[in-house]
Amino acid sequence: MSSLPRPKVLVVDDDPDVLEQQRLVLAAAGFEVVAAGGIDEALQVADGEVPDCFVLDLMMEHTDSGARLARALRRDPRFADAPIVMLTSVVRDVGFEFDRNPREVLDWMKADAWFDKPASPTQLVSTLRQLLEQRARRRDQ
Repeated sequence: MSSLPRPKVLVVDDDPDVLEQQRLVLAAAGFEVVAAGGIDEALQVADGEVPDCFVLDLMMEHTDSGARLARALRRDPRFADAPIVMLTSVVRDVGFEFDRNPREVLDWMKADAWFDKPASPTQLVSTLRQLLEQRARRRDQ
């Protein structure tokens, strides 16, 4: 990625094991990784670190707090067009059919992509890079 040689990603998950797994995967792929275990911490980290993109857990603290965090990030002009990838186990846990209307689900999440946990490291990294490249092209126009 020539326009962003080492993009910064904020990973947010309330499960420390998943958080560490995502941190390791993304760091190995060349991302600078910052992490947070919940919404309040994530907002503080985002304010200080100003990430280029985000990987958020949809269901934290037994609520859709990842979507609420994404909405808060979208209201901040610094992150209005930052790529957001949502990770969720809700498909497996409760059988919610995200595939039925994926555009509507992404609009609700305020995300650019979502993956069922555990996300394929290759797909996650590829998706983040594609979204960052698309954002760079939009900004160059």
